[in-house]
Amino acid sequence: MFVCFPPIVGTSKHSTNSQVIFQEKGLRELASNALSVLVKYDPEYSANFALEKLIPCTLASDLCMRHGATLAVGELVLALHNCGYALPLDKQKVVAGVVPAIEKARLYRGKGGEIMRAAVSRFIECISIVNITLTEKIKKSLLDTLNENLRHPNAQIQNAANEAFKHFVPTYFAKTKDKGTFDITLRYLEQLTDANVAVRRGSALAIGVLPFEFLATRWKIVLQKLCRSCEIEDNPEDRDAETRVNSVKGLVLVCETLTNTKESSGFQQDEYTSLFTTIKTQVMQSLLNALEDYSVDNRGDVGSWVRTAAMNGLEKCTYILCKRDKSVGNETPVPLFDADIATKLVGGIVKQALEKMDRLREVAAKVLQRILYNDVVFVPLIPYREKLEKLVPKDGDLKWGVPSCSFPRFVKLLEFDCYSKYVASGLVISMGGLEDSLKKVSLGSLLDYLEAIKAKDKSETNTRESSLSNNILWVLHKYKRRDRVIIPTLKTIEILFSKRIFLHMEGQTGVFCGGVLECLATELKGTKDFSKLYAGIAILGYIASISEPPNTQAFAHLLSFLTHRYPKIRKACAEQVYLVLIQNGEVVGEENLENAMEIVSECCWEGDVEEAKRQRLKLCEIANIEMGQILMHTSRTSGGYLVSI
Repeated sequence: MFVCFPPIVGTSKHSTNSQVIFQEKGLRELASNALSVLVKYDPEYSANFALEKLIPCTLASDLCMRHGATLAVGELVLALHNCGYALPLDKQKVVAGVVPAIEKARLYRGKGGEIMRAAVSRFIECISIVNITLTEKIKKSLLDTLNENLRHPNAQIQNAANEAFKHFVPTYFAKTKDKGTFDITLRYLEQLTDANVAVRRGSALAIGVLPFEFLATRWKIVLQKLCRSCEIEDNPEDRDAETRVNSVKGLVLVCETLTNTKESSGFQQDEYTSLFTTIKTQVMQSLLNALEDYSVDNRGDVGSWVRTAAMNGLEKCTYILCKRDKSVGNETPVPLFDADIATKLVGGIVKQALEKMDRLREVAAKVLQRILYNDVVFVPLIPYREKLEKLVPKDGDLKWGVPSCSFPRFVKLLEFDCYSKYVASGLVISMGGLEDSLKKVSLGSLLDYLEAIKAKDKSETNTRESSLSNNILWVLHKYKRRDRVIIPTLKTIEILFSKRIFLHMEGQTGVFCGGVLECLATELKGTKDFSKLYAGIAILGYIASISEPPNTQAFAHLLSFLTHRYPKIRKACAEQVYLVLIQNGEVVGEENLENAMEIVSECCWEGDVEEAKRQRLKLCEIANIEMGQILMHTSRTSGGYLVSI
């Protein structure tokens, strides 16, 4: 809609003319905003002429005209209010009837219905800010309109409705005495578990913008239900990332509303204390749990949307707790924001700063930067704060999304036990991932960290490797049977073994290799993932090549794959067995080494499986490996397809 507004100041209003030329939706929105800017030059003209001309157009049969007129009327009314112009009651009555008239004419139907819904939501937002006088009937009607728009599957319509809802409810319902009729909070709490995902999304948004009066009497159940809504749904068919994103955002907004100093003065002291305790325990934990949302669908890593919202939410809730601690001073013996929360907060963010998505690393680093240098709220008790401030400086426009910027800095936090597990769990995702450039930078950063002190202090080098090995074992245990983490972790171990990392640790190599073997016994059982199998076999080869006790166990496990159901795996295994024999002939004895190598090299492992079984039996006899040992490994790795020996 292009509005050719007439010259206003110094001209005769009787000779003016207004013409609406409609083309694109974006132009109509821009024109309505431009029209509102002109209001201050002649409010009387806008109220008495422009408004009267535009209101009938909201019912025009032409979509573009009614859409543009609806937007323009809302913006005009708001602009008049901002200019201090009070609309007479008769004009307010006409404006109040615009949306009911649109709905009576059923103008949401057919082509353009979604466009009209968004325009109507903006219109309701404008008249709510102005506080246009509405009858009780129209109030209920507009509330129903917003309810319908909030449950619409179109995200733009939901967001527009939510913006309107944020102003509409406090303006027209906050002071109503009939709380039973308008129990809005209860309605949206119930809809958080609705079967319709669009309803759940809209409900989470709506709860987040409810005013204090609608939350204060049932804040416990509100926080509990939102925390539950942030979790990944048990039923895969019910899972919806947008619902969890909106729930995280709504949860944080509710906490901010409830702890607003001006509003929360209505709480009793015990209840106020209980509220902050709930934020510390339940809310912060829910947000930390949301950092583990790695849900994937046909759009990719949709869990990253939840993790982004969670990081921003953790920052805001941190400020809430720190402000409370500062306000009570020494009255509370135990601070709400303690060292444990500080460690989990920073660790969780650092983990995201080391993973594979550039956008997420950028968000994580900037959130951490704001937490460290906030001018209004000082966040205390952060372990090794000075080191963090050196790694994440206050000034400077660092491009945190670029791997060469973020990895060399954050990898250095492996030095500190309180952060090392978080760093390792993020680092393995990048090092063992598919992107070569990211793998190269992350590996280079880790090797630089491990070798930085090598020339000066060999014992410190051993300590760093030992610490890293323990952290990797922790990752393997924590994410057991979760291929999203296990596969890149196994690939990371393979890469580090190839660089001779972990193979020469004093007193720790055997412990680490034993832990990895225990993990492989579980992870390779029944798997059909070739990348996982290849990585596992390569790791077995490296462990079998060392001179410490786990080598025999690894070699026995490796031999079990020589009769695997997949020919390619049998071939890959045979290649590893050959390399082991070259590097560590002790596994079969020097006198039998040549015979063993001949068996491995001459057998066609991709061919007849029965022949593979016979040749494997010969290798077992040469290596003095008992058949029960092979049988055990075969049953673990063949996924129930036990191969007879």
